[in-house]
Amino acid sequence: MQISGVGLNKIWILISASFFLILTLSPARALEYGKLKRDKETTRIFQKYEFLPNHTYYICGQGNIPHAIIGIHNDYTLRKGLWKQVDISPQLLRSWVDQMDTIYGFQPYGSKILDNYGKQVGIWFSSKQWTTVVLEEDNRIAVFTPEPPGFRGGK
Repeated sequence: MQISGVGLNKIWILISASFFLILTLSPARALEYGKLKRDKETTRIFQKYEFLPNHTYYICGQGNIPHAIIGIHNDYTLRKGLWKQVDISPQLLRSWVDQMDTIYGFQPYGSKILDNYGKQVGIWFSSKQWTTVVLEEDNRIAVFTPEPPGFRGGK
């Protein structure tokens, strides 16, 4: 079964909106937000097909080439949503990194994933430079997946 780009975008919007509502309506404490901070060293780590110890890796996207790769420090638990946990290897990372610029049509780069105090909780690699990072109780975090290609006029 193949989903058209328009259909995929509608599904992504619905899932993202639902995920946001679940987070905002839960009876937990007030939401705290983290952010991405573009980082040359993180870009270098991915371009050298290296990965950080004490991190669990996840990808998002359709097909064999991810839209984004993240590594979350093992002190934190990722609310998975659309992220798929992967057993990372240099060969797998090489395959993805070497092809990722074809997804959006421009070079991906690395960013640090920071909590609301500026502490690094993970790393991000994608051509998209923005996302929402929500910090929850008990070192749980939610990292929204990037928009799919074709959304808002991209490839």
